[in-house]
Amino acid sequence: MKLPSFALIATIGLALTSCAGHLPNTSPAYYNPNCYANVYEHPGFRGGVLQLTGPSSYSSLKMLQGRDWDNTIGSVQTGPGCWIVLYKDKDFRDKSMVIGPNTTTGNLGDMNDQAESIKIFDRPPY
Repeated sequence: MKLPSFALIATIGLALTSCAGHLPNTSPAYYNPNCYANVYEHPGFRGGVLQLTGPSSYSSLKMLQGRDWDNTIGSVQTGPGCWIVLYKDKDFRDKSMVIGPNTTTGNLGDMNDQAESIKIFDRPPY
């Protein structure tokens, strides 16, 4: 009698484990090695550089990794599996700019030195 009960529990456990592989990864430690962006202090990839990995989001760029990047970003390079959204105001508000994968943007135009928050996606953000 114990053997069939054990077999049933094992089967249910295997079924649940196989289903878990189809759920999106929502762990805070999730990391996609193709999802990264290099943000530069000035247009033309000059000045300080900061590499951000994702998926992740930064509601404020003040004291980001020990430095104030608020209203400082002038150019961006994205990795092969990275979409970055720059927002003019903190907390992902106001005007935004989407930059897709494998993109080298040496001048952010109207968003130059304007970004105060960033979201980084490993899939299209729409």
